Amino acid sequence: MTSERSNQAEATWMDDYRVLRYTSLHIQGYRAVFGYELAGADKKLSFTEIVEFPPPPSVPSQETIEAFERVVELLYLVAGISYYKVAAPERIEVLAVALPPRVEEYLRNLYAHGLGEFAFKNHLPRALRPDFVPLRADTRPALQLPTAPGPPLVTIGGGKDSVVSVELLRKAGMQPTLFAVKPNDVMRNVIDASELPWLAARRYIDKQLFGLNERGAYNGHIPVTAINSLIAVATSVLHGLGPVVMSNERSASSPNLSWNGKEINHQWSKSLVAERELADVLVAQLGPGTRYFSLLRPFSELHIARMFSETTTYDAVFTSCNRVFKLENPAAAWCGDCPKCRFVFLALAPFMAKARLTGIFGKDMLGDELQLPGYRELTGLAGQKPFECVGETCESLVALQLAANSVDWRSEPVVKQLIAEIPSEQLPSPKLHTEIFTPSTAHLIPTQYAKALACV
Repeated sequence: MTSERSNQAEATWMDDYRVLRYTSLHIQGYRAVFGYELAGADKKLSFTEIVEFPPPPSVPSQETIEAFERVVELLYLVAGISYYKVAAPERIEVLAVALPPRVEEYLRNLYAHGLGEFAFKNHLPRALRPDFVPLRADTRPALQLPTAPGPPLVTIGGGKDSVVSVELLRKAGMQPTLFAVKPNDVMRNVIDASELPWLAARRYIDKQLFGLNERGAYNGHIPVTAINSLIAVATSVLHGLGPVVMSNERSASSPNLSWNGKEINHQWSKSLVAERELADVLVAQLGPGTRYFSLLRPFSELHIARMFSETTTYDAVFTSCNRVFKLENPAAAWCGDCPKCRFVFLALAPFMAKARLTGIFGKDMLGDELQLPGYRELTGLAGQKPFECVGETCESLVALQLAANSVDWRSEPVVKQLIAEIPSEQLPSPKLHTEIFTPSTAHLIPTQYAKALACV
């Protein structure tokens, strides 16, 4: 905790800001401008965020415009979390929009759980319980906009999971429209490989955040999936498309650790609980109908890896490495030295020949002994599950055991060393192997989309 406490000490100048205010929301055609303000006794910091949505092919109905604006209001409220984290003030005042009780409840849960990792790393338990002050209660009735019969909108992040969703829907005879927020080259290449229609939106956060971070403002992980999900839902409504289809697996619901009596989950905004929360609040705002669900919720990460291995279409273009996404001009698709690279390599190894997998990554992760400390964390031999979008410890153990039984991988230094270190009683049982590859029944997949899973 030493580094966390020193970060806190460096950021104490931000503690003078005691209130986050939601000051303005302007929707200009298909462009939304969000205004926020951090305020102290004698100082203020104002922020502006802009989200640009793809224009629909024809002029939408008034009912569609009203539904679109309701979703943008919700997006505005959720996106404010990016500015809250600068100072983690004790009070939040919502001035610009009315706040329905169900939306207020959703926001409280989003802050309380979606900022868990941020609060833990900055040693700021107060960040999880700000005092919300809705200054205007929303008395508007819920809309009754029916779910459009159009094709589903599948969010694309550039990794293996969304690819699996796309191919499952394609096999079921559906032609989804793909969607990305501010697509980079990786996303575009994956979309091009799919040969499917696509839409893109753009989100521009206030550039002051970068300078404030350099000055020691509080910083850390936020529930960005919730933000991107609402951008996708607004786009779907505007274009008359079907539900937004996410690709979040059941492993995303598993916490990293417990702190102050609270489970901390890096992937909370991808969890089933978060998915249900957002789906429910959309019903409260727009009326009945399915507008948001994850097609991969029944599956473990390993099950998804096995499904991904069945197509080679995306081998040269996909990446799940978050470090690469932070680079302007990445020289390679995988950094080859982060928790995400380690886990994805291990998860795919039992289902891919060595030549294919090393060709994708540009290196042999299981042949590199320098990766052992990281793999010990993934398999529960040391430390804790990394704060990354990686599978459960039991999945890493099952993948390791499958690799140890593979001709291609059994002699790899990392595989041999880890198998030797794991106590025999901790090795996965046949029952666990079965559970890993048995789909869960806990999901929100509507009946008309369940047929996409029939081929699994």
